[in-house]
Amino acid sequence: MADTPQEQLNGFVQAINDLHIATVRDEDARAASEAAANLHSGSGYLDAPMEVLEAFSRAIEIGYAAALQDVRQGKFDTDIAEWRPELLERE
Repeated sequence: MADTPQEQLNGFVQAINDLHIATVRDEDARAASEAAANLHSGSGYLDAPMEVLEAFSRAIEIGYAAALQDVRQGKFDTDIAEWRPELLERE
């Protein structure tokens, strides 16, 4: 028997919540939440069930937090030097 649309939605929401718990560290939660709020409000995607809107925001938070972790691990050090050379200039 196939899942109902509500069961599929519940599974999607649960998967996002699980990934959020595994990815968004406490020290990144506020920055990720603010970034998600800014992106979400600018998306125009506001006419959906609340659980979908919350999952959408959490998904944005996951991506933002994962990017912060990559930056902390130095994965973009070379790129950052190119993007922001003034950060490396000495006075």
